[in-house]
Order: sequence, then C-alpha cells, then structure tokens
Amino acid sequence: MASTNAANAMRPNWMQWMVVQAFFCMNLVCVIGYAIAAGDLATQLDLSPEQLGLIGGAYFVAYSLSQLVLGLLLTCVPLRPLIGGTAVMAAIGAWGMVTAGSFLSLLWARVLLGIGFGMAFVGVVHVIGRIYPKRFPLMLNISQSAANGAGALVGLFAFLPVVHTPSRLFSLCTAILLILAVLMLLLLGDLGNGTNPAPTQPQGWHAITAGLGECLGSLSFWVGTLYFLGLFSCFLALEDLWNIRFQINVFALKADLAATINAMPVIGLAFGGVISGVWAERTGLQRPARWFSVLALLMMMLLISVRLSEGVAFVVLFLLGFGLGAAPLGLAFVRQQLSERAALVASPLLLTVVFMGAGALMAGVGQELADDSVLSFSLYQEAMTAFIVPVAIAVGLGCRIRSPSHSGTTP
Repeated sequence: MASTNAANAMRPNWMQWMVVQAFFCMNLVCVIGYAIAAGDLATQLDLSPEQLGLIGGAYFVAYSLSQLVLGLLLTCVPLRPLIGGTAVMAAIGAWGMVTAGSFLSLLWARVLLGIGFGMAFVGVVHVIGRIYPKRFPLMLNISQSAANGAGALVGLFAFLPVVHTPSRLFSLCTAILLILAVLMLLLLGDLGNGTNPAPTQPQGWHAITAGLGECLGSLSFWVGTLYFLGLFSCFLALEDLWNIRFQINVFALKADLAATINAMPVIGLAFGGVISGVWAERTGLQRPARWFSVLALLMMMLLISVRLSEGVAFVVLFLLGFGLGAAPLGLAFVRQQLSERAALVASPLLLTVVFMGAGALMAGVGQELADDSVLSFSLYQEAMTAFIVPVAIAVGLGCRIRSPSHSGTTP
C-alpha cells in the first residue's frame, strides 16, 4: 500500500516537470521560428537590419524583465496561476506574429511573446529545485538541452512549409500554447514528493529584499552570472537571429541550408548540456565549466579567422554549441554558494541579467550593421568580435567556478 502511494505521488511530480518542460521547449521553438522567419518578415514588411535587431532585442528585454518580476513573485505566489496566465499571453503574442502587418505590430507581438515566456525558464528551474534538488546541475542541463533540441528540430525541418511559413508556424504555436496553459492549470499544484523536503513557505517582501541584497553583494553570484551570461548571450544572439542572416548574406547560402546550419549550435548545445551536466555531477563544476568554455572560445576564434567550407562550418558550429552548453553550470554554482533564502531569488535575477545581455548584444550587432547594405566578410568579422568578447570573459571566470569541497571536486 505504501509503495502504491509512493508511485502515485511520483507520477504527478513527473508530469509537472514534463508539462513545464514542454512550455520551455515552446519558448525555443518560437525563438528559432522567428530566426527562420526573419528573412521573409523583413521582405514582407520592408524591415532594415537595424529594425530586425531592435525587434530581436526587444523580445529579450521584455523576456528578461518579465522573468525578473515573475520570478520574484514566484517566491510568494503559487506557480500554477503565474505560469498558466503567462502561457495564455505567449499564445496571444504568437497569434500577433501571424497577423503582424507592420514593424510596430511585429514589435508588439514579440514583446508579448517575451512577457509570456517570462515564466518558462524560471518555471523549469523552480520545478527542478523542488523535485530534483540533489541532482540540480544535471537536471537543469538536461532541461536546457531538451528545449534546445526542440529548437534544433525546427531548424532541421525548416524546409517544411509549416515551419518556414510564419503564419502556419505561429498559428500552430498558438494552439499548442493554449493547450499547455490548460494542462498547467490542471496539473500544477504542490511540488515535491515523499523523499524530498516540503516546499519552502512563501516569503514576504522583506525576505525577498534581503535575498536580493545578498545576491548583489556576493562575488560568487557575479562570477556565476557573468559566466552564464558570457556563454549563453553569445548563443542566443547568434543562434536566434544573426547566424542565419550571416549565412545567407555573407556566405551566399540558400535559406533552407542556412537554417540547417543554424541548427548545428542548437544540437551541439543539447549534447554539451547533458555531457557537461553528467561530468559536473561526477566530478564537480570546476572542470566542465573551464574546459567547455575554452572549447567555445577556440571555435569562435576559428569562425572569425577564416572562411570555412560548408562541411567544416557544420562541425565548427556544432562544437561551438557543444562548448556553450555548459552555461547553466553558472546557475548551479550560484545556487550552491548562496543561502536558501538568496538562492530562491538568485535564479530570476541571474536569468534577467543573462537575457538582457543577449538582447543588448543582438541589438548592438544590428546597430553596427545598420549602415551597410551589403555584408562583406570583413564586416562579418567585425560583428563577430561582439560575440567573442563575452565568451572570452566566461573562460576567465570559469577558473573561479568550483563545487564545495564536500562534493569531491579537486581544488
């Protein structure tokens, strides 16, 4: 009887993680879908590179601010109404992508998508922290990899009309998001099972403020945050907009082939996230945080140095994504170093910094390319410099990331 009750208790928790994970995957589907659709949208709406960068940056600013506010609310408001309501808003934004007829309407649709998906990553972090607290680094990297795997599938199947036609893709996304909103409202409740600690009691605003103060005053918080920022902002800004544009405009590839090549960093990130998570669980955070970031930097240096053949570009972009896959180890490091009170507010704060950094990088590259009607390889190299700098910073900070001594990590 006891074993039956335990099994019944485990099943809802597993389903809770899966439904929130599906919402997180839809975030990446919509992001990669926009990267694929950006060329057609630019032609249909007569958008400049500067406007494309602004739209991409606006999404991440909205996403970041929404993530911070909703993440802080999550410490005192149940997950279910927050994530269910934001899924409905994301569906409204996806439908706005279908009906957009001007720069401003497309901008507002992207902003609504950003606000709506503000609970996606934070929700996954929250659920994993409750259901799998002892395996947090591994499960976080698996969740990140699964979401990017969903994005990679969108890129690999970009030749299908349902994917490369913006109205069809985002109509389908609208329907799926509404279904997920209903499922999350039905399935999400108290998190945790009989073997895990009971969920933390809701915090008051005084405790939240104290937690924020501890985060902002912690060197470990900034090391982990800037490490995550250095790797993941590069991935987001390159993968979610500029890589496809570079492949088409600089290297003269057809749109379908450019979308397929663009899937390589996503696939690499999916594999790198899982492998770095397994490595971190076995030996601690230090070694994977250091060596994965070094690999990413080497691949960025290769991309910026010479023109690569299509076959070599596939391999290099895969390895780039593989190295960038260790980014979530920065969040795992922060949660290990801070008190439980501060750890609850550290996740939304860290993720806000990361995604605002990605938005600034995306918009900054758009500004840099705004006055150039034809993209040359030299201009591509100048733009790629903006991507290589944060990765280099992450390599330096990776040397400061390590697990507590009881984890078995070698100093």
